[in-house]
Amino acid sequence: MFDSSALATFIARLPARRRPAEPRRANPIGATIMSRHSLTVPSPARRRPRGLVTAVAITLLVPTLLSAVPLFGLGGSAALACACGCSVFDVGGLNTPQEQDHGGRVFFEFWSSDQNQNWVGDHKAPASINTDKRLNTQWYAVGFEYMFNRQWGVMVRAPMANRAFTTQTDDPFPGAIQTFNARDIGDMEVMGMYTGFFNDMSTGVIFGIKLPTGPYTTPGFDRDNQIGSGSTDLILGGFHRGPITGDNAWQYFMQIRAQIPFFYRSAIDPDTGLDELYKPAPQIDGAAGVIYNNLYNVLGFDKITPLAQVIISHRDHDSGPAADPFNSGFDRVMLSPGIEFTKVLDEANNRVLKTYFDVEIPVYYRVNAANNGGTEGQLIAPYLVKAIVSYNF
Repeated sequence: MFDSSALATFIARLPARRRPAEPRRANPIGATIMSRHSLTVPSPARRRPRGLVTAVAITLLVPTLLSAVPLFGLGGSAALACACGCSVFDVGGLNTPQEQDHGGRVFFEFWSSDQNQNWVGDHKAPASINTDKRLNTQWYAVGFEYMFNRQWGVMVRAPMANRAFTTQTDDPFPGAIQTFNARDIGDMEVMGMYTGFFNDMSTGVIFGIKLPTGPYTTPGFDRDNQIGSGSTDLILGGFHRGPITGDNAWQYFMQIRAQIPFFYRSAIDPDTGLDELYKPAPQIDGAAGVIYNNLYNVLGFDKITPLAQVIISHRDHDSGPAADPFNSGFDRVMLSPGIEFTKVLDEANNRVLKTYFDVEIPVYYRVNAANNGGTEGQLIAPYLVKAIVSYNF
């Protein structure tokens, strides 16, 4: 089913599952998906006059869109209490192209999220009021990226998830708790990239689609915590980086990414036997940070690049009969230190191996929560972990 109002929203993604009138489990919140790592950092390049306008526009994009989020598409419908917010893994880190980048890149990504704390509003809440107890997920993704020239590139990523969901089922006795496990492929992404605004490729836009390749009917899991969302999503975003100091030793970067579901699939609810529609909400994630770009030939690596970043996320209420609008949707701010190690294997042919790692720690969380049939709150993760190994050729 196509929902044109989701397109008008133009801003966010991903949540959980429940029905407004009947008791359902409450939702977790976490985050998860990609990063593109860059090589050595370029010296400042001359910018075309039209590029200057573009740079200013995209530099302002993150704060402008984030401040506008509450104004668009927040009109409710139903949603669920276990929203993961996995698209947050797609922003932050050294995931934008550099001036020297060309050709292809293969990469392997690992993300980890253990949602084990119940949250109501902006504070921790008793675990006893949420029938969902834990959502532990490890994501593994392989991908391929290719820059056809200095303006255009394409990326394909295929994830797989290992997920354990612990919840109160009241089976075989009231208060009984069970853990359900799922291991399967996730939703594949296909994206394009344009980096032709500046000579140094420092500003660009991304656009693409998330396909419903992951399962969304796994027994024991609500729709909001299935590995796949069952939706087709539009992906839109932009990035910009620039020097802070004249020698490029310090640089800043900004990124934004919106995931907007627009085509939805229904599934049979095992509790009711009814064919019910679940509409995951849009989600928007933004990141801004500072990198130190002057650590060469350290500890056997050709370059080590530390960074510090702030990551901001907003997700609206889910909707549809299979959702729990009362206990879905959130705002989140995270601080994240990260580091990338670069090893040049063949300089003449641009063969480069990179390893990136960061930890994302929430410093502010506000989740939508309300007593819905005896359950209230959303599960959040006290920290998120991301690691990426890539090979440029």
